[in-house]
Amino acid sequence: MPAPPPGTEWSEFVYVIGGYGWKARFIKSDGKIFTATEEAQYNLETKGWVAYHYQEDKAYNQGCFTCHTTGGVQEGSWNAQTAGLGNFSEPGVRCEGCHGPGGDHVSSPSTVKLPNQGRDLTHERCGDCHQRGGRTNAIPASGGYIKHHEQFNEMMASKHGTGLICGTCHDTHIAGRYPGAAGEGLKAITKECSTCHADRAITINGEVKNIDCIDCHMPMASKSAVGKQKGNGWEGDVKTHIFKINTDAVTKDAMFTEDGSAVALDNDGMAAVTLDFACLACHQSKDVTWASSYAKNIHDGITTDVDPMAASLAHFALEQNYPNPFNPETSIRYIVPRFAHVQIDILDAYGRVLETIVNQPREAGSYTANFNGDNHVSGVYFYRMTAGDVTLVRKMILMK
Repeated sequence: MPAPPPGTEWSEFVYVIGGYGWKARFIKSDGKIFTATEEAQYNLETKGWVAYHYQEDKAYNQGCFTCHTTGGVQEGSWNAQTAGLGNFSEPGVRCEGCHGPGGDHVSSPSTVKLPNQGRDLTHERCGDCHQRGGRTNAIPASGGYIKHHEQFNEMMASKHGTGLICGTCHDTHIAGRYPGAAGEGLKAITKECSTCHADRAITINGEVKNIDCIDCHMPMASKSAVGKQKGNGWEGDVKTHIFKINTDAVTKDAMFTEDGSAVALDNDGMAAVTLDFACLACHQSKDVTWASSYAKNIHDGITTDVDPMAASLAHFALEQNYPNPFNPETSIRYIVPRFAHVQIDILDAYGRVLETIVNQPREAGSYTANFNGDNHVSGVYFYRMTAGDVTLVRKMILMK
């Protein structure tokens, strides 16, 4: 988050909501959320500004700050300029936000336990905030994506239901968004799907593929800040906890109610994600009919036609951009010999990353990425491809 909203100064604001994972919104000194311009919310993924309830009067009150602070109550007002907002003990979600009041425990830690600890921290406790519209299996949606902070609702609309709590799989003290931030040996995810589903794998042409269960069963079908179409697929920015995949050859319209306001549920109250989220966000050139033909029996082992070009590729390759020198656009061809997550970064002459033009899984094949240098000055630049433990770098020249 490089700066406050354009045309404003930091001195006009007292708090920032978010700013770590997906987006940032800004609280003014009068306790209201900044909505005055169409550049009110900063999205971290795109590094761009968008509107948020444009020119509406949005108060940062108890209904909002309950899940962004500790000790929120309806009484009083945290802001001296605006009455009736409610109050909170501490900004941010601190220990007591989940474990309950801890004053007595601090006074006598050996004899007084925290109100909520261990398995007492059930999904109901996490569901105080990680739900939308109530603790039910109804999953609100908007604009072709599941709305965010809806994990409780999704679990209730899955076969896991109340059989798992959030802590079954998550270490709730470690942010899943930044798994490397906790330190060596610490992980946000403490149990893999294979702990319980050891007999499940994807075998293609007799070979077990190195594909994580969550790649397909927890696609990014929810949207907090950014959603995008990727070829014939769709991708939000939050992984869903529905788990079940609808393997029929239907598009995402079938995943939602007719008015698009919720995820459609079957007669048992269960939800499912469609193949354009589960498969086509990676297999972007394919369609749901193709995906369905493989998805229905994918855990029984499948065979595929081998792409002669892809089969002949032995190594990752990053080719020289063309044209070079260029102004302002150039194309970068790269080759992927096997399924891998590929990232291509543009770097300045000092090795600083300026932007990322590719960041997604790729099947074996040959691909082309495009770079536009409109926002950059003439000079020498580098482009770097990273795929697993492979890193390739080339130089290019922007000449205006």
